[in-house]
Amino acid sequence: MSYKQLSIARDFLSKELNLHPDKLDEFIKEVADSLRLQLDELDESIDNGDFESIIIHADTLKESLGNLGLVDMSLVADNIGKDAQSTTPLYLGCSFMRLKKELSCLF
Repeated sequence: MSYKQLSIARDFLSKELNLHPDKLDEFIKEVADSLRLQLDELDESIDNGDFESIIIHADTLKESLGNLGLVDMSLVADNIGKDAQSTTPLYLGCSFMRLKKELSCLF
């Protein structure tokens, strides 16, 4: 997480959970590790062109980020899920990038 996002999450969680600063740091580290895993799973789903998994992982990220008070980032995750459900340019872009990756071994 960037410093700005970390600051937003820290302030939000401090108010919501009323944790001691030491416990808050520990909790944020665990949450950051979980977010990293979720992002890796989403990235893998995009690489595999598994749009059902993209929708699931994007929704998980949306909820996780929202629970941290990171509303803007939650909306981005929501848009990823919506793009995977529709035929928007971003959806087509994901398909194109996957195709390009698969074909790169031929060049």
